[in-house]
Amino acid sequence: MKKRRMVALGLCATVVASSMAGCGVKTKSDTTKAAAEAAGETEADPNANVEIGDVNLNFLYNSSDENVANVIRDQLSKSGFTVNMTAAADGASFREQEANGNFDISLASFANPVGTPDYGIRGVFYSKGDSNYTGVNDADLDKLIDDAATVTADKYAEAYGEVEKLGVGEKAYFAPVYLGVNGRAFSNVLNPDTVDNNQRWEDFDYADPSQDDSRTLNITQTGSTITTWDPIRADDQSSGYALDHMYIHLLTLKPDWSVSTDASLSYNYAIADDNSEFYFILRDDCGFARIDKDGNVYDSGVKVAGEDVVYSLNRAKDKDSTPMHMTYSMYTNLDKVEMVTDIAELEEKKTADGESVKDVLEKDITPISNLVDSRDAVDNAAGNYQVIRCTTAMPYPQILNALTFHGAGIVDSEWVEKMNEGVDFATYDATKDKLYGDGVTTREGATFDNQLSLSGTYVLTSMNDYQMNFKANPYIRTNEPDCVKIKTLVNKFISDKDTALSSLRSGDVDYCYSINSTKYDVVEGDSNLTLKKFPGIRVYMLGFNLHGNSEVSNSVDLRKAISSAINFEDVKAVLAGNAYECYSFMASCLDCGNKVDWKPGDTERYLRAYFAEKK
Repeated sequence: MKKRRMVALGLCATVVASSMAGCGVKTKSDTTKAAAEAAGETEADPNANVEIGDVNLNFLYNSSDENVANVIRDQLSKSGFTVNMTAAADGASFREQEANGNFDISLASFANPVGTPDYGIRGVFYSKGDSNYTGVNDADLDKLIDDAATVTADKYAEAYGEVEKLGVGEKAYFAPVYLGVNGRAFSNVLNPDTVDNNQRWEDFDYADPSQDDSRTLNITQTGSTITTWDPIRADDQSSGYALDHMYIHLLTLKPDWSVSTDASLSYNYAIADDNSEFYFILRDDCGFARIDKDGNVYDSGVKVAGEDVVYSLNRAKDKDSTPMHMTYSMYTNLDKVEMVTDIAELEEKKTADGESVKDVLEKDITPISNLVDSRDAVDNAAGNYQVIRCTTAMPYPQILNALTFHGAGIVDSEWVEKMNEGVDFATYDATKDKLYGDGVTTREGATFDNQLSLSGTYVLTSMNDYQMNFKANPYIRTNEPDCVKIKTLVNKFISDKDTALSSLRSGDVDYCYSINSTKYDVVEGDSNLTLKKFPGIRVYMLGFNLHGNSEVSNSVDLRKAISSAINFEDVKAVLAGNAYECYSFMASCLDCGNKVDWKPGDTERYLRAYFAEKK
């Protein structure tokens, strides 16, 4: 986007604090209008004689995004707005203030860890989306999102382009700011070939593999507000990153957003030709690990099985399955989760390529002799398998990516039910009731009572105010004894990215998943460190208060006036060039071809329309 700076609203020294009528706006507007018409840039403004008054904006942002927030404040101030800044200390308080409507505009960000356009848009733009904190409520937009979810990848750009045109272009529910860059900084103690954008901890390896069993890997994360280790109750950067490794999934995600059975509970998967039925054949060498009072990992003796998959995914799709369910909207289209017990079904069902589902599922494994519905009857070596069928309410291939998200992590069904027994979900009180996974139970000290039962590659043994302590799960994928290379890992809470970088440079930590883009050159100039840069998964947009308690709630013109004042090049500059243009929260995985195309004078034109409407 190349956008020329607009100066029409900044002619008077007192423009921010006083009405623009005193600046000779009428004369300036007439001049601007004539010049614009001569250049063919815009149509005549029917509100050319409307006086522009003061517009005060309460700007909410996360303290970690202060540099970009300051740029936006300056842009808005130069365009005639009075901006009052409010910094939220962390993501949780930011979302709370957004949900409560304590803002006019907010610097909102959304990360898309599953790489599907549906996830990139539904949670934020859908009226009942679980990340819809700004208050979007538009039935037409909901329908476009639902319709787009039915199409295959070759139709994504067209279908989701219509979503963007309505939600961003026409209604201006959000204004584009930028798509981030992921800079993975790490010590040369790590093998650089094992560091990737979509980093899975089990793939890390030392440059000297002989250290795998003896040396603890120290990594960092910014978030430290851990409320739960129940995968469906967590939706934040503090716990989400760890949860990906604490519970196994039916599928995992590769860096190119394709799905894979690597490090998953499935040997293979197959898609029926209707794109509504998805089959998974389960491996039998995974067990739930638990932790004793001394923080030691022990074998629960419970095999991860089809019963747990059915239970976990039914919980995931049911918003009432637990209090404070945070991830259900991702599984809106997941209709049924069942075990298959009839081999004939697998033989009769065909994929789009004409193969039988059975042939696809049993590739490179012992052929299927029997399908069983009990964990005790599973014996893969003898051909006794469990197969799961997930059915979507409509054709929805994107469900495969959703199954890689931490909300689809496989929990110990009987154990979770036991831990939650006696709690009335309808009257749940977080200050009194105890549920499976409550974060306080994993904290060292008087509250420590780690009752987690974990199926993932790493087991959380304990945590404190400074770090989380993990051990490799020795009971996972036991037919692949080297599936987890580094056996102990510590994830340190370092909220300030510059402090995290200092810790990396001093050798206190080995890996930083996120550092300030303005410090990339510092890493690149340090011979003891390596930097890898990848397109980011987090998109930043300017959100508008649509809860009804702000001037921006009811005026598209005011929202467009604010949107048109944002200049991407200024934002990119403050990020040392490490930013990409975006149009919506889908930018990390899909380019629909829509671009921001504000013209000189747009801010003034939309402000006049806004004040004309107020008369």
